[in-house]
Amino acid sequence: MLDDSDLMFEEDETDALTLTDLLGFLDEVHVPSALRKRTKAWGEKIKHHRQRIETRLKGAHEHLKNLKNGLKKRGKAMRKVIRDASNRTARRIITGDSNKRVREYIKEPPVAKLIDCVSFTLGVMLLVSAEFFALTAPRHFWKFYITTAWAMIFTRIALWWGGNFKYFLFDFCYFGNLVFTLVLLLAPTNTALLQVCFVWANGPIGLAMITWRNSLVFHSLEKVTSLYIHGAPPLAMMLIRWFVEDSPMCDEGGCVLSWYNWWILSISGYLFWQVLQLILTEIIGKAEIQTKGLQTSCRWIATHPKMTVHFLSLKISRYFGIMGKNEKYDHTTWKTKVIFVSFQAVYTMITLLPCKILFESFWANMIYLFVLYTYCVWNGARYYIHVFAERYTLQFRRVDSKSQSQSEPAETKEMVLKNGELKLPHYDKKPREHSATSSEKSPTSKHLNGTSSTSDAETTSDAQKKIQ
Repeated sequence: MLDDSDLMFEEDETDALTLTDLLGFLDEVHVPSALRKRTKAWGEKIKHHRQRIETRLKGAHEHLKNLKNGLKKRGKAMRKVIRDASNRTARRIITGDSNKRVREYIKEPPVAKLIDCVSFTLGVMLLVSAEFFALTAPRHFWKFYITTAWAMIFTRIALWWGGNFKYFLFDFCYFGNLVFTLVLLLAPTNTALLQVCFVWANGPIGLAMITWRNSLVFHSLEKVTSLYIHGAPPLAMMLIRWFVEDSPMCDEGGCVLSWYNWWILSISGYLFWQVLQLILTEIIGKAEIQTKGLQTSCRWIATHPKMTVHFLSLKISRYFGIMGKNEKYDHTTWKTKVIFVSFQAVYTMITLLPCKILFESFWANMIYLFVLYTYCVWNGARYYIHVFAERYTLQFRRVDSKSQSQSEPAETKEMVLKNGELKLPHYDKKPREHSATSSEKSPTSKHLNGTSSTSDAETTSDAQKKIQ
């Protein structure tokens, strides 16, 4: 019998067909020249048709692209027409003139006075309502706080979003109010988060009333909003801490502010906001801030030397050699930005220091809020007495003088102040003839005729004194 191994064919590597042998075989095969020409012609036709198809596809793509751009332009133009028509309609309804801008209309004396009266009324009613809810329903005051605070914040967003102060809306105070709202609505019994809210409200946000010099000016929506954003959270947290039975800020271990919630969680949340703000202002919105010259908190402080933060941080930086003796802040450099970020972090940690005493002592918390609110009321009083009274009157004097100057005769408009001297118009040297009857009837006409012969130098000096 034969073994299986005898039936197997032995493979010989020398008998294998290689690629080189195959190519050589094809070269030896005689292909008719006519077939070669026809094959070449077919290849050229295929190539030609492929190029035509690619050209047509490219043209169709360009046509679709142009059509898309045309539709975009038409849509943009149509939206502009609709927006302009709606703006004109709104202007006609509000101002009575479709060509008069609302911003110019509200600056007119009657409208400005009406808006100030409405703002003053709403400001007083807000203060009275807050006092009413705080005294009668302290357990539910946080609902009043959320409603009124976000009404003001949304109003500020509508006023600031298209202006230079857009990026002020991403400061820590707005972030803190957002966190307070989310915690009170979604986790009202979470002790750790509520303690962090208490620390933020009475620490960096509450003391910001002094840092930013908030003032109680009822007729100013901007000042009332700034004060409320900083001043309402401490009041809400104080009521939850001291005037709510079984306060959710206290746990089984008692009403004690733990070190972990006081420092670790509070500073971690602050650092999270700081990273988000730097990403927003230095990466996402950097081009918009530079091209449009928008304001940020860093830029505002760097360009206002009278602010306490500016003066104090610059003095400390010069003391440690970070800034030169005569060097000033430049908000476009990273050096200034790092200084302000570091200074704000140190400021935040300093404001956290009294929070444990405020959380565990009722009278300390009461005195603390009393001092903060008294400071804001005092600033408001100083504003009304020293600034507002003169500025408000001067504002409408300028408007009245402007309208009066437009109605003056052409002769009075010819007076021009050149090089500190008032040049009077040249009148006809011939004296005006006054009738005897008029001079006899009017005793002042004789007085005027007597003083009309004074020199031009005296008249010029008198006019200059009036202008000065």
